[in-house]
Amino acid sequence: MSDRKHDSEADRLEGRGAARLVLSPNVQAVLLAVALLAVGIATIWFTPDADAPIRSAENWFPLAVALMFGASIVVVFHVEFRREAFTFSLSEVPISIAVVFLIPVEGVAARVAGTLVAVLLFRRPPLVKLLFNLSAFIFEVAIAYAITHALLSGNEPSDARIVFVVTGAVIVASLAGSVAVSVAISRFEGDTRNRVLVDLKSSWVFVVNSAAAGMVLGLALQSGSVAVIAIVPVTALWALVRGNGAISQRLRDLDEVHGFTSRIGKSLDLDEVCTTAVADAARILRADVAVLRLARSDGSVTAFSFGTPGDGPAIAIDDPWWPLIAEDPTTRAIDDDEIPSRLRTTLGAKPQLAVSPVADDAGTIGTLVIAGPTGAEKHFDDRNVQHLQNLAEQLATSLRKALLHERVEYEARHDTLTGLPNRNAFEGHITDRMDEKYGRPGQYVMMLDLDRFKEVNDTLGHHAGDDLLIEFSRRVAAEIGDDDNFARLAGDEFAIVLKESDDDAALDLAARCRDAASRPILLDGLSVVVTASVGIAEFVDADRDAVGPMRRADVAMYNAKSHHLGIELYRPELDRRTPARLSMLGDLREAIEEGHLGIEFQPKLDLASGVITGAEALVRWTHAVRGVVAPSEFIRVAEETGLIKQLTDLMLANGISELRKFHERGHLLGLSVNLSTHDLVDANLAERVRAHLEANGVEPGSLTLEITESSLLIDGPRARATIDDLHALGVRLAIDDFGTGYSSLSYLRQLPVRELKIDQSFITNLLTDEQDEVIVRSTIDLGHNLGLEVVAEGVESEAVLERLRSFGCDVAQGFCISRPLTSRRLLSWLATTEHPSQRNDPLHPEEWIAQMGPDERR
Repeated sequence: MSDRKHDSEADRLEGRGAARLVLSPNVQAVLLAVALLAVGIATIWFTPDADAPIRSAENWFPLAVALMFGASIVVVFHVEFRREAFTFSLSEVPISIAVVFLIPVEGVAARVAGTLVAVLLFRRPPLVKLLFNLSAFIFEVAIAYAITHALLSGNEPSDARIVFVVTGAVIVASLAGSVAVSVAISRFEGDTRNRVLVDLKSSWVFVVNSAAAGMVLGLALQSGSVAVIAIVPVTALWALVRGNGAISQRLRDLDEVHGFTSRIGKSLDLDEVCTTAVADAARILRADVAVLRLARSDGSVTAFSFGTPGDGPAIAIDDPWWPLIAEDPTTRAIDDDEIPSRLRTTLGAKPQLAVSPVADDAGTIGTLVIAGPTGAEKHFDDRNVQHLQNLAEQLATSLRKALLHERVEYEARHDTLTGLPNRNAFEGHITDRMDEKYGRPGQYVMMLDLDRFKEVNDTLGHHAGDDLLIEFSRRVAAEIGDDDNFARLAGDEFAIVLKESDDDAALDLAARCRDAASRPILLDGLSVVVTASVGIAEFVDADRDAVGPMRRADVAMYNAKSHHLGIELYRPELDRRTPARLSMLGDLREAIEEGHLGIEFQPKLDLASGVITGAEALVRWTHAVRGVVAPSEFIRVAEETGLIKQLTDLMLANGISELRKFHERGHLLGLSVNLSTHDLVDANLAERVRAHLEANGVEPGSLTLEITESSLLIDGPRARATIDDLHALGVRLAIDDFGTGYSSLSYLRQLPVRELKIDQSFITNLLTDEQDEVIVRSTIDLGHNLGLEVVAEGVESEAVLERLRSFGCDVAQGFCISRPLTSRRLLSWLATTEHPSQRNDPLHPEEWIAQMGPDERR
């Protein structure tokens, strides 16, 4: 077994030496060969009685020994276990014969001649490899001769003594050769102790082979012809060992595949599966390098490497060589001359490759490549290729499961439309890193919400809305920093977490995001412009997760959206979602159910006739503990909690009931009631109004329902359907707070409204602000051109009243005329005011026209 490791060691020296020394691998191998040769020659030179054999032999013995040495080279077999390659031969038999029957020079010559003939005829290795092997063989033969002659020369030893001495000498020589080579290799690879120990673990093979050689030697000592008889048992034993070795190798290969399947199947994490796979593939197939290239669930291509010099993969992910090897969907070995020269620096000096597609019934997943064979055969043979294919087939199943798991995990944490992290991922990202990155002042959460997104969806369709969201996310992503996290939470709502910032920087980013959103976007051939509302909140020390800062940013965003501010930085006074607010919700619910809410009426004056023609119903709440609660405080609570429907029904029921009483007293007034945005999307609103009117015997024309401009933009189709139902019922409709919203004139012309109310913010500064004066005058003219009655609210002085009258305004209401009054006080006020109430029914003009005199009729 003396040549057990020499072939593989020569290759390792040739392929790895450059990594350790400045000299080239070939030069280092030659130097090592020269050293072994020199030791071998010196050993033979100093061997005692080197000019005479231990026993004389027939003349044909040198030739027979040479043939035996050649045969031991040809009939070797290899067993590979883990990353070690073991080569088994019967070279111990000819060594035993040579050290007894041939002088050292003849024995060395027979070993060299037999080896040269065998390797040149059957193997033809590189010159450096041949020189190294020959030097190692000479070294081992020399050691065996030196020990044998030292112990047996000078007397006539018995046959038994010769057999025992020679057997021991051969064992020592084989061990010395193996250890010497291992020590030399360790100079390049390091870890001398472990390498020698690994080699010594297989020393039992030396003992078995040397014992078999001792048996043959014992027969040869009786007669050379008798020794031929040993050919039969030795050959049979060798065939048995070789067959058992082959079976054992196949079983080990099968165990390796099963172990490989078990190890890569333990995890569903794709990175862990791939990292384990390349490491195991390199180990099992005894390769220096293994590379796995595959496409991930998010569409990206990645590579996993084992044994690669440096930090990058052995073959770059985008290397043009990948598509070329993928063209052939078979598992195969690739010769050195087919490998591009640019890859040799990362694949090693001997970069022979084996390639296998990783595929299953669903298609190809990736490509597995191994390079730099270190096994006994020094190249990837058919067995290695088949083994690689088996590993790739097992890997395909695990990769498919891991890819599916990764896709499910990805989809569970990402928005399918934009590819951004979703709410769960965003909140988890903050919470998981709260201690190390977030949760400190100077870090912000930003909430972004697109304005008029629903209008785009309703007008152009959901596909256009999707395109808008994708483009918006792309634009915002281009504005944020690498350390910032951007997510789509739901619908048209997005969020950003800023790792390091301040108020000014956060406001600047918000402004850039709004500017990016407001740039025109081409949707279905139309140039569409939308805006975004942004809320910003800073982390505080008390924050322990994402909930607090996200809620505060949402409060700021809602305020920015509802007040058309564009951007709002959170302030505590904006926050209505507090324990006090929850307490107010309970009190409001109780007040509605128990009838603790009241109604006051603010008169409306016809400016042309000076007659009170109607009144607006206003809700009032006086709480036993809270005192007087402003409508602005509890109406928002009602809208956000669903109580607005009950509140509207209360206003309609009580207001229409009081209106009936006014009519019974002879005051034929109209009544105005405000509607919430939530009321307009209630398909049953018209029926609810009809029920209240019929219950009190009041005609629909006496009731005016006021809707704000902004409410027209929320869920346009449903709001329009409700408006049409109310118009069909016969009630009057008015646009409240005109001038503060974004409704277009063309849209207003399509609505069945009868009245336009100018917001009091324009009336307040009418006499001092020229711009407000122009707006009021223009609005009055606009309303008249549209055939609408124009009402000015918030009139607080006679001067403003007269200016409105001069502009041709139709109706006014405000403190200048009267403060809101209870129904009882309103009746008293109507009886005492200089403004007479409307005594004739405006809905039935034929009745009061008949009562007019001839002059009045003219």
